[in-house]
Amino acid sequence: MEKLDSYFETTDDSLWSYIENTIWKMGKENKEYNSLTKKIESLLDNHPNLRHVLEDEIVTEISIDDVKALIELKSLYFSQRDIELENLFYLGGSNLYYYLKRMNLIEDKK
Repeated sequence: MEKLDSYFETTDDSLWSYIENTIWKMGKENKEYNSLTKKIESLLDNHPNLRHVLEDEIVTEISIDDVKALIELKSLYFSQRDIELENLFYLGGSNLYYYLKRMNLIEDKK
């Protein structure tokens, strides 16, 4: 089993900072997540009006092609979110283990 860093043992940051850092590391290490990020960036590069609306919050007209790209972006974002949530679920289980161990409620198998 892969050892995951415990929130309780590795940081003095807030929980939200820990989660954001975990997602950032996942973006570097998870090939599927990284592939989705590249697809998102490519779509935004090819549809600059979408970038203006979504990232810069500039009101602008968008074309039918932009709307089609927006629908694809939504799907890609949801796929990324699914990966994030799955990884955070397992990370939470790992942190529960470390927390219970720290409280001497469980012992390591020998």
